[in-house]
Amino acid sequence: MSNDSEFRTAEQEVVKLLEECAELRRTLKTISAQIGRMENRVERAFPAAVAKMRERKVGPQSSNATITPEQALAEFDKVVGLAASGANDEAERVLEAKSAPDLLVIAKELGVTFPKSKPSIKAMREAIFGKVRESVLLSRHNTRA
Repeated sequence: MSNDSEFRTAEQEVVKLLEECAELRRTLKTISAQIGRMENRVERAFPAAVAKMRERKVGPQSSNATITPEQALAEFDKVVGLAASGANDEAERVLEAKSAPDLLVIAKELGVTFPKSKPSIKAMREAIFGKVRESVLLSRHNTRA
């Protein structure tokens, strides 16, 4: 056994890692080029299917919100009022009647953040209702002071 193969110095380790990075970069470049060629062949062979896939990615144009940020805050205040008066079920029904884009506008206006770029409707409703409960608790706390 030779001394060179047992342990590498820090400099040797860095050089080795950089070589591995370069090799991976070349491999990824090759893969990317191959995927590009495959996509071009598919587009030429099946133009109708590709057009359908592009439409599906863009999504329907009806996904736009129907409320403005000001209306979103008014809706939130309405739900808070219902919850504060004890009508939690009615407050939840108001949120259930909202579309996903409208819920997203309300959530954004309230400063709610989501781990996903497209949160589920259930997650948006739960987050908004959490803010409703928070607001009710804070308003009760303020009336005692």
